[in-house]
Amino acid sequence: MSHYATSCKILKVQNLTPQLRQYWQGFVDETPNLASPYFELEFADLMASVRRDTRVAVFYRNGVPAGFLPFQKSLSGFFRPLGGPMGDHHGLIADNEALRFSETLKKRLFGTLIFDGGLASQDDIRNNGHSPEASWVIDLADGYEAYWEGRQKAEAKALRNLRARERKLDALGGEVVYRIDDPRTVALDTLLHYKRAQYAATGATDVFHGSWARNLAYALLGHRTDRLAGCLSTMEVDGRIVAAHFGMRSKGVMHFWFPAYDPALSQVAPGLLLFRELTRGIADLGPTQMHLGPGTYDFKKRFSNSSFDIMRGEISSLSLPSATLAAGRGIKQLANALPLGPISTWPEKAWRRLDTLTAVRGI
Repeated sequence: MSHYATSCKILKVQNLTPQLRQYWQGFVDETPNLASPYFELEFADLMASVRRDTRVAVFYRNGVPAGFLPFQKSLSGFFRPLGGPMGDHHGLIADNEALRFSETLKKRLFGTLIFDGGLASQDDIRNNGHSPEASWVIDLADGYEAYWEGRQKAEAKALRNLRARERKLDALGGEVVYRIDDPRTVALDTLLHYKRAQYAATGATDVFHGSWARNLAYALLGHRTDRLAGCLSTMEVDGRIVAAHFGMRSKGVMHFWFPAYDPALSQVAPGLLLFRELTRGIADLGPTQMHLGPGTYDFKKRFSNSSFDIMRGEISSLSLPSATLAAGRGIKQLANALPLGPISTWPEKAWRRLDTLTAVRGI
C-alpha cells in the first residue's frame, strides 16, 4: 500500500460529510497515539463554533479518505495548529502514522503551517520538525495507589514537601472541599480570574485575551459526551475557591491544561494539593492517563511517570510567509554563532513572543 496522500481538500469543519466524520472517529478509535482530546472531532467542532478560521485538510489516497489535519487559517499566511496557543498537541488524524501528506498539503496551502507539539511518531511531522522534546504523562493504568507509591520511590523529597504543605493547610483550620468535576460557571469565572492575574503578574502572554479562548472554555464546560468533556476541578476552604484547574478529557486521557490558585495561600501550595486529588478522582471519570504537556517545569518532571516525543517545526510552500520564516531562522543562527552570550537567544524569544501574540489574537 502506498504511504503517500494523492490529493487534498481544505474544508470548513462544519462542511465535513457524515462519511468523513465516520472516518475521522474511526481513525481516532483505532490509533492509541490519538487518544488525546485534542484529536477528537468534537473538539474541532467546538473550535469551529468560536473561531471562523477553523479548517481541516482532508487527505485522500486513491480516492479514499486517508487522514485529516485540522488547523487555524491565518490571514497573515502563518497557519497554526487547531486551538492556536491553546493547542499543546497536534498531528495527522489517520490510522497510518507513516502517511506522507506534507507535499500534497504544500500544493493547497499558500503559506506556512507552524506546528508546536506535533506527534514525533508521525513520519511527516518528524521529517519537518526540529529536535524532539518530551511531553509528560501520568499513567494511572495501575491505579492511584500504585502511581503514588512509584512517585514515593522516585521522588521522596517532593512527596515529603507535599505532606508538609498538607500539614500547613490543616493548621490553618477551615473546611476543605474538593470537587473533581465541578460544573459551576461561577467556578470557571474564578479560575479565569486567578489565571489572568497570574499572566499579568509574571508577564506571560494572556491566552485568554481573545474572547474566542474564553468562549471555548465555557463551551467545553457545558460539553458532556463520552468522547469529549471539559473538566473543572476546584478546592474550597470555608466555601471560598482557593485553587482550580480546567482541562478536558476524552475516553482515555485527561489533558492537564490551566491550573491556578489564590496567591494569598501560596505557602500551602493549594494547586498541588488539588492536583493530588485530581489523580485520585480521575479514574471515576474514565481516563487512565493525564497528559501534562511539554515544558521544563520541575513539577512535570517530578510527577510524571511516562512521556512521548513531540516536535516543533513547519511545513511551508513557496510564499512570502515561508521566506519570512527562513529569514528569521537565519538571524537566529547568526546570533547563536556570534559570541553574544545570553543575548544570542533574544531573536528566537522575540519571534516566539510575536508568534504567540498573533496566535492569541487569531491574526
